[in-house]
Amino acid sequence: MNRLQGKIALITGAAQGIGEAHARMMAAEGAHVILVDRNGAALSHTARSIKDAEHYAMDVTHEEAWISLAAEVEQKHPRLDVLLNNAGLEVSRPIVEMSFEDWRRVIAVNLDAAFLACRALLPLLRKAGAHNSCGASVINMGSVAALIGFPNQVGYNASKAGIRHLGKSLAVEWGKAGYNIRVNTIHPGPTRTHMVDEYVRAEVERGRAAEEVWAAIASYSPLGRIGRVEDIANGAVFLASDESCFMTGSDLVMDGGMSVQ
Repeated sequence: MNRLQGKIALITGAAQGIGEAHARMMAAEGAHVILVDRNGAALSHTARSIKDAEHYAMDVTHEEAWISLAAEVEQKHPRLDVLLNNAGLEVSRPIVEMSFEDWRRVIAVNLDAAFLACRALLPLLRKAGAHNSCGASVINMGSVAALIGFPNQVGYNASKAGIRHLGKSLAVEWGKAGYNIRVNTIHPGPTRTHMVDEYVRAEVERGRAAEEVWAAIASYSPLGRIGRVEDIANGAVFLASDESCFMTGSDLVMDGGMSVQ
């Protein structure tokens, strides 16, 4: 307990799923959490159940929204110790059925939003870098799809590969600039979330039995199971804490061994 005592952490996509698990676990470890999500009703519900949580309903793909949020956070807090870019979107269909609008939306939510967040919140992250010898921590949510390809997920695969390299690029850029900001990426395998539920629903609409799809997902991992949101949140707490003080530009793969087969 208290591995994040005194830290201020901002988490996107925090209303449900992995993002909600991040928020709850970081708060339990002593962090003051700032929750961001497009779904205002779900976000309010989650925030009410976490002591002292702040919450902001906004579309993370809007540049102006990030500029406004950064200004508001700066008014309330002296720094930002943790930025967790977790907001994500998946469109599951073959490329011939995927519109350019679908493609752009996936890239906007999964990749553009992380760029906008990192740029807007850099001044506050730099203040945390000056405050703590272990620096600020930026955590990007990638995916096993950043490491290996999957059919019918071309936009998702590409966006997650992009956010992986965004993290590596900023780790080098900010490290050499002396900002003392660590940037790492978590790559979950299939984890039981609303997004995975939507994928299963889409496969069922294509004619597959739900039981077959769930069994197939579990079989991807040598451990033979689907991940839990708590599994991934444990990794995020480690990267947010000073325990990962000498870790930047790294990939934390949490996929039950899926990518090594």
